[in-house]
Amino acid sequence: MHTFAGFAGSAIAPPLLLGLAAAGGLDTSLVGAGIAAWVMAAVVLLMPAVNSARAAPAVAAARMSVASVLTPTVLGLTLFFTFLALAHSAMYSFSMVALVAGHGISLAAATTALTAYLAGSAAGVLAGGPLADRTSRHGAVAAAGFGVSAVLALAIATLPLGAPPLIFFMGLAGFLLGVVQPSRDMLVRKAAPPGSAGRVFGIVSTGFNIGGIAGPLLFGWLMDYGAPRWIFGAAVVFMLVTALFALFEERRPGRHA
Repeated sequence: MHTFAGFAGSAIAPPLLLGLAAAGGLDTSLVGAGIAAWVMAAVVLLMPAVNSARAAPAVAAARMSVASVLTPTVLGLTLFFTFLALAHSAMYSFSMVALVAGHGISLAAATTALTAYLAGSAAGVLAGGPLADRTSRHGAVAAAGFGVSAVLALAIATLPLGAPPLIFFMGLAGFLLGVVQPSRDMLVRKAAPPGSAGRVFGIVSTGFNIGGIAGPLLFGWLMDYGAPRWIFGAAVVFMLVTALFALFEERRPGRHA
């Protein structure tokens, strides 16, 4: 549910803020975003305090050294998150401009394709949660989702598609990438030593930051070079690498102990 809320917020933010900007100007849109932040702060402040007895294991885990959780598995999952962030950056941040420049569709159609990707991702997370509960093969689930998404991205990169199939492929790719998110989190939880899941999530999540820094530099260069379709080609490469990482974690000795 927490991951779904993040994707759902990403999906509704562009039309909501653009609607505010159209109605009252850019200042109104920015003020609306600021009000949303204050509402979120109020929600957090009103949340009930965590029971101290339940918090005891977390306090004990916080005393563990960083070296104790920097296992090869955790470092590998950090790379896994880095390539995942690179693939998502290509689809989320650059797909709209790449579709307009590479396929010649309208800005409205490209915006619809991105919305389909984000809405599909949110729906996929809801479908992926029960799937993660019903299987222990989380690496295989993640690899399958990334593999099929790579095929869809490859079709977008190479085929002369019109707006309707592009919107459909973007939505389906988003759905599949959403399905794997709960299984991705289960991979991290399994890799965490007892009582240190929070710290491990903090470490592997730095992969999102690394990918978030490197992705725009690479994809912006591709756009400047006049190769918008390679935005999706790069996404294919990163999705396949991510799938290989997931399969490696699935077959790591002791994974199902």
